[in-house]
Amino acid sequence: MALKIGVANRKGGIGKSSTALALTAALKVKGYRALMVDTDPQRNTTNVYRALTNGVPTLYDIIFAQYKASDCIQHTDYGDIIASDDNLESADTMIKPGPGMYKYLRNAIREIDEDYDYIIFDTQPHAGLLLGNVLMACQFIVTPCTCDAFGIQGMMDFYDTIKEYQEDNEKLQILGLLIIKYKGRQSLTKDIEDNLLPQYAEYMHTKIFESRIRESVKCQEAQTLRMSIFDYAPNSTTAIDYNNFVDELIREVS
Repeated sequence: MALKIGVANRKGGIGKSSTALALTAALKVKGYRALMVDTDPQRNTTNVYRALTNGVPTLYDIIFAQYKASDCIQHTDYGDIIASDDNLESADTMIKPGPGMYKYLRNAIREIDEDYDYIIFDTQPHAGLLLGNVLMACQFIVTPCTCDAFGIQGMMDFYDTIKEYQEDNEKLQILGLLIIKYKGRQSLTKDIEDNLLPQYAEYMHTKIFESRIRESVKCQEAQTLRMSIFDYAPNSTTAIDYNNFVDELIREVS
């Protein structure tokens, strides 16, 4: 049975897609069967995977046309993916409210549960239909965060959302907070890293991953070229940090 992990935070531009991409790529390198599900209508992850969105079934078809998940999987050089679709931008207004509106993904992936070791969900920051479907389908959430006031605020807003869905998905838990865009022990962020963030982690009943993801231009370059950071720059600080993080994550869920 696949472990379902969402990479999520209510703050935009926090590095969710970069983390989801690195996570699936590292799992693949380590020999695991990993599926990416891109639930963000901006389709950044879909584009990096070079997945098609026209003339092929996507996540949109799972939600609005009851397609099987297996019919929507694309096998690319980067890995397997269920692509997002820009038509999902209006998903919140197209679905009739009801008890089943957040269960499309959970029900669909049951069919492919034995085909993968990990199913990773990239998410949008908006707390609507798409994020709700991820939170109902997942067992674990990884929350990227930065050591600044805006990053902390987005994380706390997200925790309020998590608590709502835990009432219906008792397996859902925040696996950990992942510090990204890390610039070392700067005086401006030291107090947040040492004091404030651990307090918030305790309040959220989670931990801070020991790994810190340092920012490097190689990560942006790899995504622009639509390559895995581990293929494009395996010795870069970002690749090394994400590899350490994935080892840590595997130990946590094993």
